Amino acid sequence: MSKVKYEMKPVTEKREKKQKKRSIYDPLIDEFIKSGQDLVEITVDGREPSYMVTQLKKRIKVREIDIDATHGGGFVYLEKKQA
Repeated sequence: MSKVKYEMKPVTEKREKKQKKRSIYDPLIDEFIKSGQDLVEITVDGREPSYMVTQLKKRIKVREIDIDATHGGGFVYLEKKQA
């Protein structure tokens, strides 16, 4: 069995991540925010609306944005949450 060389040292805090992870769904969210619209309909080829909504909701939660993603009639909707 070979030995593993390592170094361990105490630290007071974790290092910050240098690069934020971006999703392929972030451009959709960014464009919606820039549009200034309250409600938009999105169609994406090759993706089921339910899957799209699930992925968009995950990104919205991570980014902590006041947007709601829903689907109906084969379409995906992004809507600004009402205050």
